[in-house]
Amino acid sequence: MYLVVLAAGDNTRLRPLNDDRPAALIPFQGRPLLDWTISAARECGITDVLVIGGYRYEAFTGHEARLLKNPDFATSGPVGTMMIADGFFGDAVVVSNGDIAYRPEVLRALLASPAEISVVVDLDWQPYWERRFGEDLSDARSLRMTPDGTIRSIGQEVNRIEDVQAQYVGLVMFRGRGVKALRRAWQRATGDAAYRRPILGHVNAMAKLAVTDLLDELVSGDVPIKAVPVHGGWIEIDTPADLAAATERWTGVAAPIVSVPGSPAAAPSGPAAEAAPPAASKNPPTPPPFELPQIFRAPRR
Repeated sequence: MYLVVLAAGDNTRLRPLNDDRPAALIPFQGRPLLDWTISAARECGITDVLVIGGYRYEAFTGHEARLLKNPDFATSGPVGTMMIADGFFGDAVVVSNGDIAYRPEVLRALLASPAEISVVVDLDWQPYWERRFGEDLSDARSLRMTPDGTIRSIGQEVNRIEDVQAQYVGLVMFRGRGVKALRRAWQRATGDAAYRRPILGHVNAMAKLAVTDLLDELVSGDVPIKAVPVHGGWIEIDTPADLAAATERWTGVAAPIVSVPGSPAAAPSGPAAEAAPPAASKNPPTPPPFELPQIFRAPRR
């Protein structure tokens, strides 16, 4: 089984951290985000990691993964980038965003799911979200589930917190009929002009299509999409200010807010300070305990 890393896009909100490198190579805790992904994959028995690059593709040289390039990354977006790897899907494939890091336990929980489409979701999303965005829901997206963990809505804009029962982490697995459903949806989106309703959020340009658009399309299909719930154990770097929030969540120790000239606004709380990525260490500190739920329970309303 391949773990496919989507690392082609140019996120302008990350400036200047990604001036000379893609988001997947931004250092976190002394290591590029991609290294955390590869390490988690190895610990879970996945030896085939495929990175699909585009923006600053040359920077990936020397990393322990197979590389593909999406030359049209600026106009095809995350879903188009993912489908570059179609020939590597086989009967099962894990798809990971490139701007995240997660502990092996998170990936292990995904691999243990028997569902044909499995999506890792964070039940403890709200404190981390508020640390990063305050009460702003402009970047929040819907994620609604039934009590048995079947996802009914994902990736839609929301204006109330009740529509977000958990947060999409950026880690998905397709297997069996799930792989076939993925391919059918993409074929309809790109080639079936007779299909009379929007496919994959097709009201937007193809360059803006996210993996959650794909999943939301598949919600109405005949392959159930099942949530794999976790309690933390992952971080995302979408802006320079996210480094502080990510460090705090990963280590359990309050971190200074990153202040980078010309960067987006800092996180909503904490002292301002300039911060550079920590120096690499041969003996990194032992990560704090990480808890996975034994049984899915519907989130409290």
